[in-house]
Amino acid sequence: MLHDFLARDFEQLVVCRDPGTGLESVIAVHDTTLGPALGGVRMRRYDDPEAAVRDAMNLAQAMTYKSAVAGLDLGGGKSVINAPADSASRDELLAAHGRFIGSLGGRYIPGADMGTGAADMDLLARYVPRVSSRRDPSRFTARGVLRALDAAVAWSGVGSRRVAVQGLGKVGTHLVELLRARGTEVVVTDLDPARVRRAIDAYGVEAVPVDEILSTDADVVCPCAAGGVLTEAAIDRLKARVVIPGANNVLAADADADLLVARGIVFVPDFVANAGGVIACEAEVKGTDEGINAKIDAIGTTTTAILEEASRRGTDVVTVATMLAERRLRERRSQRPYWQNAKSTIA
Repeated sequence: MLHDFLARDFEQLVVCRDPGTGLESVIAVHDTTLGPALGGVRMRRYDDPEAAVRDAMNLAQAMTYKSAVAGLDLGGGKSVINAPADSASRDELLAAHGRFIGSLGGRYIPGADMGTGAADMDLLARYVPRVSSRRDPSRFTARGVLRALDAAVAWSGVGSRRVAVQGLGKVGTHLVELLRARGTEVVVTDLDPARVRRAIDAYGVEAVPVDEILSTDADVVCPCAAGGVLTEAAIDRLKARVVIPGANNVLAADADADLLVARGIVFVPDFVANAGGVIACEAEVKGTDEGINAKIDAIGTTTTAILEEASRRGTDVVTVATMLAERRLRERRSQRPYWQNAKSTIA
């Protein structure tokens, strides 16, 4: 675990323990070159503590690249609470976690994520200088995913008559609503049968079993559930020619980007496609929505540019998007710690 932290050049990794509440949590601050690290608080049970650390680190790094590619003055961070979201001591765990976040002096701004929501941010706000996601950012995320989808479809010439959406959480449901509003055929799945029934009743979608959604007959597939779903086996079964993630870290391994290229599947990196949420969070932290829709709609332009550059270089889009993010970071780097309270670029 320590070797992974050092090898990946993270600014800060905080492993938190509070015997009084039973809290086990992790705060990962990947990079604050562009500003304070913003990222959600994920609450779920992990198989072991190292899995929680890995998830926090992977998500934090994705947040750095997401903000950098979107042109935001934010760094990348994430935190995870290793406990079920329906824990009987939920509020006590969140409060203890909030005290640890508060000790960082504003370097990490928490937001909502899997297992947490706006009410939890209200609770955390008692202990930390700033929070985000006190309004639901998921509809902004869905809008950005749709812009990436439209750009990828236009660039590739692949149709978008039928779209498969994996996961009917907030982002997935908003995306389904947007797609059905324009008359697109949508096929869905979710681990929760009640969510599937609601989507069928509200939007007239088709449903398939969970293990069939990635291989279903569709033009586009949008993974909007957990990460790591695009394994080598899943990629081999894909019938869709375009993949646009609403979820984070959907590739099971970095090398799987090459498998998508080999199969001629157009893929937009998740930290490009689903940046609408962090754009909304930046606006919330700044206290103004001025320009928010333009920034989200620019995800489409960025998508096209990345696809064109990857094609020109003969490489995968993840490599190109990462290069774009790293270029912006290099232009702004000075010395660590990059962000300090006295030099905040966020009003």
